[in-house]
Amino acid sequence: MSVSLKELCQMVNVPYDQARALIESDSSDGESVEREEATMEDTVMEDTVMEDTVVHADLSGGLEGEEASLLAPEQVQFDTCEGSLSASEFASCIVNYLSAHTEPDTFILWSDGCGYQNRNAVLSNALLQFSMKKNKVVIQKYLEKGHTQMESDSVHSVIERRLRDQDVYLPAEYVNLMKKARVKPHPYEVKYIDHTFFQDFTKLRLCKSLRPGVRPGDPTVHDIRAIRYNNNGTIDFKINHSDDWHPHPSHQLRNSTSDSHTVTPLYSDRLKSNELKFKHLQDLKEVIPKDFHSFYNNLLH
Repeated sequence: MSVSLKELCQMVNVPYDQARALIESDSSDGESVEREEATMEDTVMEDTVMEDTVVHADLSGGLEGEEASLLAPEQVQFDTCEGSLSASEFASCIVNYLSAHTEPDTFILWSDGCGYQNRNAVLSNALLQFSMKKNKVVIQKYLEKGHTQMESDSVHSVIERRLRDQDVYLPAEYVNLMKKARVKPHPYEVKYIDHTFFQDFTKLRLCKSLRPGVRPGDPTVHDIRAIRYNNNGTIDFKINHSDDWHPHPSHQLRNSTSDSHTVTPLYSDRLKSNELKFKHLQDLKEVIPKDFHSFYNNLLH
């Protein structure tokens, strides 16, 4: 069963003109809006379920150095019934990935400047604890504004091309498609996780704040271009990539004590969808084969 764009907009209560304009602006292969409407059965799951239900964390292209060259990129996939988009989710993905690779003594991570993902005390505490427990050094570098393109962008492009014109009815189906997006030198590594994967790093108290200064006019968190987490529990930073390392203010760090290392599971159960999202996902069953309905029937709300 297929559904037109106008029918889909009525189903999910989205203005038709707005949806049509969005498709026109996002089209990257020159195909017409009419073709997009004609293949809406393929597009329903990709545009609606991927946006509202599936989260994709890319761990490729963020490592550099001789040691890191041995590390394979990894894609982490979960739906929003299993996790959210807090700092602890992103920290869990990064720490799990680093923990799986014991060979390098030094890891170098390249990040964009997104605060809640890459530039916050939660992630800093997680990386500092990892450095201390594993006796490693982690250097996190931030891309400059206007120069944020990295290797992982090409990974996204390859995956997006593979997903084009595919019938996808369940979040888990993305995993196999993502693996098949690349053949040589080997398929992408994709990890499909649930809520038990995530750890709550908000209770860590090794680092109180990332801010280098406290007085007006002092550098702020957003001025930092690189952070080094040392295995002795100290932190160094750079305001410019060409600068020498400066020690992070000692008053922002706490002595290593047992209560400062507390990490517990972030969730005890799957997350509930709000009523509106649940209703929209139920409406989608009209264009989804019945064999897949049980997934949507069992969503918590």
